[in-house]
Amino acid sequence: MFKFHRSSRQFYYVSFAIAFGFVWYLFKLGGNPQPLRALFSTLIDIFFSVLALIITVELLLPRLFYKQRYGLFVIFFVLVIAITGSSTIISQIRLEGHSLGNYYQKNTARYKEHFYYWFWSDLVLGSYFLITFIALGGFAIRLSFDRIITARQMESMEKERSNAELEMLKNQINPHFLFNALNTIYYKIDRANTPARLMVEQFSSLLRYQLYECNEPEVAIEQELKFIADYIELQRERLSQKVTIACGDLKNVNGFFIAPFILMPLVENCFKHISQHRNKENMITVNCKEEGGCFYFGTINTIDESGADNKPGIGLTNVAKRLDLIYPEKYSLLTGMEDEMFKLRLKINIG
Repeated sequence: MFKFHRSSRQFYYVSFAIAFGFVWYLFKLGGNPQPLRALFSTLIDIFFSVLALIITVELLLPRLFYKQRYGLFVIFFVLVIAITGSSTIISQIRLEGHSLGNYYQKNTARYKEHFYYWFWSDLVLGSYFLITFIALGGFAIRLSFDRIITARQMESMEKERSNAELEMLKNQINPHFLFNALNTIYYKIDRANTPARLMVEQFSSLLRYQLYECNEPEVAIEQELKFIADYIELQRERLSQKVTIACGDLKNVNGFFIAPFILMPLVENCFKHISQHRNKENMITVNCKEEGGCFYFGTINTIDESGADNKPGIGLTNVAKRLDLIYPEKYSLLTGMEDEMFKLRLKINIG
């Protein structure tokens, strides 16, 4: 599920606390002619109400409600309301300089019906109702915005996917022609020229994977990693001795499925932005592993920070969008620069 940026949400919380606090303070002045005491009483209400709001919206909603753990969500929500509401009541009574038991007994004996009504209606029920209303209001607003923005994002991604498929169809050469042409080239190469024949085989494998083996929402991780390994070998031949390429044994990871072409743009990004140092090492590293129900994929490449084109391109942005749609709440994608090296780390929960 889509999330607002954390700094934006903090701004909304502060703005709400200030605006509601101002109105609530004016309301408090109507029942408490002492401005300073009315101010402290308002701060108590606002503090515990916003606390319940933040816990509900930032913790219970994404961690329980979005994961369809509705029973636990209700239990913890009631618990949050009970704790913050009770804390509000105790704090308001302590503001008057009394403890709960003595304060209630003393004033019910002195003021009888008036104090009894104020205590149970205004203080007790009012505190629980106020906190519940604010927490549920924030819950409903966040849920509505998340669903609206997610729907828009999915609509946008669907349009992009349709446009990409249309463009691909416009430019697609008959695949049978391509494979026949490759076979002709392959047999025209002298048998002694093993490297050239191997490159044609690898290129043919790349085409076959793209054209025929990626029509499902998920593919075996072995297929995806073989596709990447073939691509790396072709790039290794193209770059020759200019770049040192190191990759772990991609054949060791197997036994689960993954969305096709999620990993490929990450590898392409390394070759697109690889440095062109003359007196320093130009290096690319690709590694992956499966551990504890998670799949880890990482890349490192040297980059020329003084160059004009030293930022990740649109490929990484598109990968992040696809991950949001395919693996919501189940992945992390971290990137950063360190000592003229661009480092990327992807983690996907496959359990």
